Amino acid sequence: MTDHVLTDVTLVLGEPLHDTRAFHDFQEQATAGHAVADHPWVAHEHDAVNSLTAREGTVASHTLLETIVGGVLGVPVIIADVERQWVRHADGQLYAAITFSADDVRPRAAGRALQAESTIEALNAVGASLSSLDGREWLAWSSRSVPDVADDDQTRRTTTLMATIAERLFTATDTSATDAPPTEVDLTTDLRRAIALGSEHADSSSDTMVHELRWLRHRDPLRYEWANVHMDAFFLAALPAEQIEARLANESPAALAFLYIGRDRTERLKADPYITPRFHRELAVRSYLTAYAVQRLAPQISQQLLRAMGAPAS
Repeated sequence: MTDHVLTDVTLVLGEPLHDTRAFHDFQEQATAGHAVADHPWVAHEHDAVNSLTAREGTVASHTLLETIVGGVLGVPVIIADVERQWVRHADGQLYAAITFSADDVRPRAAGRALQAESTIEALNAVGASLSSLDGREWLAWSSRSVPDVADDDQTRRTTTLMATIAERLFTATDTSATDAPPTEVDLTTDLRRAIALGSEHADSSSDTMVHELRWLRHRDPLRYEWANVHMDAFFLAALPAEQIEARLANESPAALAFLYIGRDRTERLKADPYITPRFHRELAVRSYLTAYAVQRLAPQISQQLLRAMGAPAS
């Protein structure tokens, strides 16, 4: 069996083309070890990253990053998730950067193409052309591929992560977390709470559980589940406002929560109105994962759905 290859693509924003006092002051402060989180240059770079990654509305509206990558690959693409970070480049200075996984690129054929060196060379050629328009000396693209070999540690970490998410969603006294006999439960409330928490955590940069999710989501065995999560997330992220309103006209707002658990699990619910404790927890965790993915993919649609279903504050 061939190992699954994980490829991350990183774009590092370069230094300004013209002398900028704020940039040099930021580098001096960072090199000296001073706190720079509130430095004016940080806000400037956040604006630059937003201009590349912000999505207006549904997935039908492509981000500038998607336009650049799609132009090089010769096919329209959607990037499901983009990470932001600060990196120390070869010149020793700190720069804002964004990274995405090839497994986050749709269509999947485009994701595979990102593993080719020629693709990165082409992206760098485009970056050189854009740098003058962006007022930067360079925009550097790079990629890193590693084989994802299934092992017991990844399985253990995935199992632990799913249990940790469930613990966040349920209290120790909740009957869903015990070995009590199956009973009729208020699943809608739990789904809505899970969706609210997943949406909130999507923008978290400090939660250790979220860091673990971001590391594991494309790795065996979570990558198989994550592929299904993304299928549902893309469906939700494509819903225009008028379709959400149309659904509300025929269903209760809470019914929108069931869109997050996917068709297969919904069919299982229809077959059995009484939910075992284990299945109950699985449904809530799955809703959390989908809500997380939708918020990362299309935040405007995510927040619109949250308001429509009246999801509780987490």
